[in-house]
Amino acid sequence: MKGSKLLPFWERKDKSGIPLLLLKILSSVYLLGYTIRKSFYGLGLIQVKELKAKVISVGNLTLGGSGKTPFVLYLAKRLKQKGMNFAILTRGYKRRSKTTKELKRIDSPGIKWEEVGDEPFLLSNHLPEIPVIIDKDRYNSGKIALDRYKAKVLILDDGFQHWRLKRNLDILMIDSSIDLEKEKLFPLGRLREPLSSLKRAGIFILNRADQSIHKDKTKLLLQKFKPRSPIVESILEVTSVLNWKNKTKTDLDSLKGKKGLAFCGIGNPSSFERTLRFLGVEILNAFFFLDHYIYSRKDLFSLEEERKKVGADFLFTTEKDSIRLPETKDPQIPLLVVNVELKIISGEEKLWEVLNL
Repeated sequence: MKGSKLLPFWERKDKSGIPLLLLKILSSVYLLGYTIRKSFYGLGLIQVKELKAKVISVGNLTLGGSGKTPFVLYLAKRLKQKGMNFAILTRGYKRRSKTTKELKRIDSPGIKWEEVGDEPFLLSNHLPEIPVIIDKDRYNSGKIALDRYKAKVLILDDGFQHWRLKRNLDILMIDSSIDLEKEKLFPLGRLREPLSSLKRAGIFILNRADQSIHKDKTKLLLQKFKPRSPIVESILEVTSVLNWKNKTKTDLDSLKGKKGLAFCGIGNPSSFERTLRFLGVEILNAFFFLDHYIYSRKDLFSLEEERKKVGADFLFTTEKDSIRLPETKDPQIPLLVVNVELKIISGEEKLWEVLNL
C-alpha cells in the first residue's frame, strides 16, 4: 500500500492533477448553479414547507468533517435527558436503499448499516430508543416523525443547505482547525457555499478548538458576517478505545508510547492523527481513504501487512470507520477503535438559551 491512499481532494499534493484554471471554471459554474437555486427560493419559485414542530438544523459550510454527527449526538442525548419527544432527520449518505427508512434500533435490531448509511447507523447505536428517519426529502421524513412518533422537536442532520424545510434555528458547525477565510468554493476548495452564507446561522459551534491555530482569526470572521450570533467552543474528547474483535476497553494510559498505524475514511482525516498523538501514540504511518469509504477484506489485510512491515503495535481507526469494516473479524489483527464525544468547553449556557428548549 502507498502512504496516503484516496486523499480528499483538498489535501492532495499531486501537482500533475486537475489544472488550476479548470478548477476555477468549475467553481464558477458551481457558484452560478448555487445562485440560481438560491434565487428560486428567494423569489418563491420553490416553496419552503413548514412542519408543526420545532426544527433545529445542524449543518456546516465546508466539505469534510466538522463534527456534525458528534454534535447531533450531544444535542440528542440532552434532549433525551430532558424527557423531550424528538426525532432525527437525515438523508443517509451513500446508503444502498433509496426508499424512506425508519431506524429505531430497539425495534429493529437486525438492520444493516448499508441500508441506512453509516452515520444514521452510528446515531442509532448510541440512541436505540430515538427514531432516526432517513429520507432525502426531510419534509416527508418530518411528517413521519410527527404522525408516527408524535415528535415535538426535529433535529435536521446536515441541514444548512436543505432550504426546502423551514427551520427555527440554524446551528452551523465550524472546523476551527482549518483557515476558513482562505477557503475557496468547491471544487477549487471545500466551501459548499460562499462565506456570505454565514449570515444565516443562528449560532456557531467552533469545533476542535483544542487543535486550532486559526481559532481567534475564525472568530473575527464569524463576527464580521453575523455579529449577533453567539460562538460556542467545543472539542472532540476521546471517551474510550475499544478492541475491534471483542469490544473490550483499553486503558488510555497504556497507549502512551505505543506505536500505531492509523487509517480512516472521514471528512477531516488529519484531525484523527492529532487525536492519536494527544493520546501519546507514535504514528508510524497513516492511510486516508475517501469519506464514507467501504473497506474490503483485501484493504484490511493490506493494512495489517503494512502494520507488521513498519513495526506498529496496533492499527487504529474511528468508530464511524469501524461500522464500514468487513464483518469477518480476524483474531490476528490488533485493531483498536477510538470513540470520541463532543464536549462544550465554552458558551454552553448561551447555546441552550438560543435553543430555548
